[in-house]
Amino acid sequence: QGRGGNSAVSYHIERGGLNMLGDIFDSTTVGFIVTAAILFAILCAKDVSLAMSATKSGFHLFLRYLILILAAMLVAAYVQALIPKELITAYLGKQSGLRGILVGTVIGGLTPGSPYAAMPFFAAIVGMGASIPTGVAMVCAWGLWSIGRLPFEAAVMGSKFTLIRVMSSIFLPIVAGLIAWFLQS
Repeated sequence: QGRGGNSAVSYHIERGGLNMLGDIFDSTTVGFIVTAAILFAILCAKDVSLAMSATKSGFHLFLRYLILILAAMLVAAYVQALIPKELITAYLGKQSGLRGILVGTVIGGLTPGSPYAAMPFFAAIVGMGASIPTGVAMVCAWGLWSIGRLPFEAAVMGSKFTLIRVMSSIFLPIVAGLIAWFLQS
């Protein structure tokens, strides 16, 4: 069993793998499959070549992100296996309060990458015992001022804009974490 205790990764390991219907074809996945099929049919009715071009573009995106998603999932699994659950619950769990929200904000702000990379990492931390308010603060900080996006934003939008945007949103992840704390209680 991984050190993450009753995490999703440990659960899969203990069960001996994936339950094909419950783990892979959940309601979200089925919803996207059905929506894609309907949209493909609509595109075919309109213009078959457009449908084929869009399908090719979709497969190109899939291949582009496949390796990133796989690596992110492995990182999330390894984090759960390597970091003691007690450490997560002590610094980020329900009893950590404002300190957990602040630490989660820093973790989120320092987490690089796209949603495909960051969300599995955040899910692993929450799955190991981080509180919902801490998770909210992490995701908000990542979305607002992830350190990996700031140089690109400054290059495209300008350093003055980036500085004003970061300064105007610096406390928002903490506020979101506190609101989540209130909503949870």
